[in-house]
Amino acid sequence: MFIILIIGLLLLVVTLGLGYWSYLLGKRNQSNFVGTVIPVAYFAVRAILAVMIQTTTHGLVSSLVGGLLFSLIYYGLFVWGKHRANK
Repeated sequence: MFIILIIGLLLLVVTLGLGYWSYLLGKRNQSNFVGTVIPVAYFAVRAILAVMIQTTTHGLVSSLVGGLLFSLIYYGLFVWGKHRANK
């Protein structure tokens, strides 16, 4: 039980950290290419893990949609940071 809690907290910290980092990259007015690195890499890792772990089609699709959703959120945070930098 304790190990599952630690893994969950670690995943939460990594997820929030990537979002904050993406926002900071946008706020530093980096190029759009730099802004797509985190979302694309995150989706690729999630897709590879989903294919390796999932045994059902429903689980695979669910994992891919979740990965895509978080990738879009990361890119949205980058765009928001970029918008705030241009004000």
